[in-house]
Formats: sequence, C-alpha cells, structure tokens
Amino acid sequence: MRTILTLSLLLASLVAINAADGVAVSAKVDGRRLELTPDIQTKLIEASAKLLATCSNVVVQPKNPLENAKRGSHLDFVFTPPRKFDLGARATGVEVKEMVLMLPVSPGGAYINSTEFRWYCSKFDTNLCGKIDLLLRSGHAP
Repeated sequence: MRTILTLSLLLASLVAINAADGVAVSAKVDGRRLELTPDIQTKLIEASAKLLATCSNVVVQPKNPLENAKRGSHLDFVFTPPRKFDLGARATGVEVKEMVLMLPVSPGGAYINSTEFRWYCSKFDTNLCGKIDLLLRSGHAP
C-alpha cells in the first residue's frame, strides 16, 4: 500500500513539473499545502517573472534563508533547468534555480537561489502583488 501511495505521489509530482515546462510550483498558506491547477501554475509563473522585474530592493544574501522562508506561508518555484530573470534594474539575466515568495507578497519578499548567488528581493509593484495573492485565493483546486 505504501508503495502505491509513494508511486502515486511521485507520478503527481512529475505531471506537475511537466505541465509547467520544467517548473515545479507549490504553495503553503497557514500551514496548509494548496493544490494548484495547471492553469494557475502557469499564470503564477508568468506573474512572478513580471513581479521580480519590478523589485527595487535587491541584495545578495550570504546565507541561504530558503528553508526558513518555507516555514511560513509561501509560494515555491523550482526551475529545471534554471531560468533567466531580471531582478529589478540592478541584476539582469539571473539564472534562477529556486524562488520562494513569502505570502502575502506585498509585505513579504522573494528569496532566490541562483546559479551564482543567493538573493533577497523586495519592494515590488503592488498591483502585481495583488494579482498573485488573488490567483492563490481563487485558483487552487478544492
């Protein structure tokens, strides 16, 4: 029985990754994992790319706070292979392996693990923050 359950979970994970073209998207809100529809995953990926381009505070982090960020409500993206993003005007063409957006997005920030550095981004366009929060509220599978 455990083997069947493990295989089912593995297959579901692979389907989610393949559905989003090499991106695994997951979300946790108030300690509860959300099941996101493939359409919402695609919209979240697009919105997050736009969001990162608007950040006005970008710093290199000496430590990797991704695991700490995952303890609270968050949206997690894992890119295989890494994808290029612009982190505001200060860091362009950053190859991102993993990104964790703290929720809600507006007062939170994004922790990024790239191929070169660990980054922290904040101070985003509030309209895009609202769009991501709305997608999460309305677009997860029941």
